[in-house]
Amino acid sequence: MSDILVQDNFLDKDYFKKLQSQIFHRDFPWYIQPINNTLSKNDYQLIHGVCNTSNGHHTIYSSLYDSLEQLFKQMNLFTCIRLKINLLKREDKILEHGMHVDFKDDVPKGSLTSILYMNTNNGYTKFETGEKVQSVENRLVTFSNHVRHTGSTNNCDTVHRCVMNINWIKNNNGETI
Repeated sequence: MSDILVQDNFLDKDYFKKLQSQIFHRDFPWYIQPINNTLSKNDYQLIHGVCNTSNGHHTIYSSLYDSLEQLFKQMNLFTCIRLKINLLKREDKILEHGMHVDFKDDVPKGSLTSILYMNTNNGYTKFETGEKVQSVENRLVTFSNHVRHTGSTNNCDTVHRCVMNINWIKNNNGETI
C-alpha cells in the first residue's frame, strides 16, 4: 500500500476517547444523507457536517470543530477542505457503496483524504486496487484525494460503523504521501 498510509493508535488514547464520547453522545446531532444520490432502503447514512471550505468560504457547521485542534496538529493539517462524520447502521451482510473520490477537480493539487475510524467493527475501506483497510478505532488512513475508494457497512455485533472523513491539505511545502 505505497500510496496509502495506515497509522494505528493515531491519537493519544484519552483525547481519542473524549472525541469518541462527544460523537457517540445521545444528543449528538445526526442528519440523514443519501450515499449514492438516492434514499433507497440501504443507500443512506447519517452524517454530521463539521466544516467545509470547498465552496470558497471556510464554514464551520459544528461546535465539535473546537475539539479538533489536537487532531489537526497531529495530522500537520494546513487547510481543512471538508470534514464530516459518517455513521452507517449494521446490516445483515456487508454492503459496499461504490467507488468514488470525495472531490473531483475542485480541490488543489496535493489534496489528501484521511479517514479516522471512530469504532472497531468488521467494516472497511476498500480501494480500487482491491486493498482493504479494516475499521479499527483510532486508526487513521491517509491517501491522495484522487484515489478511488468505497466504504462499507458492518455485520458484526457492533451496532454501527462510524468514521471521520477529512479532506485536507498538508502543511509541508507541497510534499504529500
